[in-house]
Amino acid sequence: MSCNASSISNPFAGPDPAEIRDINIHERVPVVLDATDSTYFAWKTYFSLLFRENNLVDHVDGTVDSRAMLDDSEWTAINATLIRWFFTTIFKDPFHTVVSDGDNARAMWVKLNGLFTDNKLQRRSIDEYCRRLKTWADELRDIGAKVDDDLLLSTLTVGLNEDYAMPPPTSP
Repeated sequence: MSCNASSISNPFAGPDPAEIRDINIHERVPVVLDATDSTYFAWKTYFSLLFRENNLVDHVDGTVDSRAMLDDSEWTAINATLIRWFFTTIFKDPFHTVVSDGDNARAMWVKLNGLFTDNKLQRRSIDEYCRRLKTWADELRDIGAKVDDDLLLSTLTVGLNEDYAMPPPTSP
């Protein structure tokens, strides 16, 4: 990254937003984050390296209060670029899980990482249970005994222990 005039006069100045915006994220992060743990470590590692290489760590590590930076056009431009990078490097399921209007790059980074680090054991148990149910439903469908979505959902929620059970849907 080249030095711009402000970084020469101010050694603490951040990166140039135009240079950050022009980074080809798919070359620098050649992994797409999906709902499984198999891509998470590589995805996070590539992003962590990219943040360090381009002096962007403070946008995601919480050391800078991003609310205090709302009037800084360079900060907000880089923040928007980071959010776009996250959106374009994750599959639809995690995207819909973490997207909230008004989130900054730090909030997105925390949410995305939380999907893969919070309650890992419980999540794996639920994932395995869901995979088994889906496999059974597919096997039944293959022999002509289709399982409708309502029955599958009912079976799913009945099989979860009380910590994960969802309340039954209510009629409108």
